[in-house]
Amino acid sequence: MKKRNIIYPIIIAVLAGFLFVSHLSVPVIAQPGTASDPLVTQRYVDDLIADLQAQINALQGVQGGGGITTAERHEIINDVIQAVGSGQVIPFTPLFLPAGSNLVLSAGAEFILRSGSANVFAGPNGLVDVTAGRDIGNGQAVSRNHLMLVPATDGRRLSILTDSWLMIKGGFVVAN
Repeated sequence: MKKRNIIYPIIIAVLAGFLFVSHLSVPVIAQPGTASDPLVTQRYVDDLIADLQAQINALQGVQGGGGITTAERHEIINDVIQAVGSGQVIPFTPLFLPAGSNLVLSAGAEFILRSGSANVFAGPNGLVDVTAGRDIGNGQAVSRNHLMLVPATDGRRLSILTDSWLMIKGGFVVAN
């Protein structure tokens, strides 16, 4: 019986020692406002947000053109208008073609079929569908809203199947 009376106090003392040592070894949790967890002011946060916004604005100016001023934008628009007016840039012209007409195209002509339908008659070579990146062969339909390019002046033409609107740039003749 004496052994049991001695073992219990030893076990309790060892457990108490473990608890004391484990309490000392637990890292101290940082208190707010100390060097390890500083408090910040509203001004500090606002300054950080302003710095981040400046970096975002700079990136948008480089990547998306968002960095130009209104005056610079107006100057660019005026330059484009002057280039079109001086003939440096040839704009697309809207063209209505009734069903049954033919549009004979010259080399370098570009067009976009906006409405209606048309087939290509171009011998063995066809037209270039720039939008799809493929050739449109003889007798094939022209896709709407695709930019088409005529590579040579050799009688390549469109046969208009239904009333159609095109946007066209370059040389062409309408024949019936």
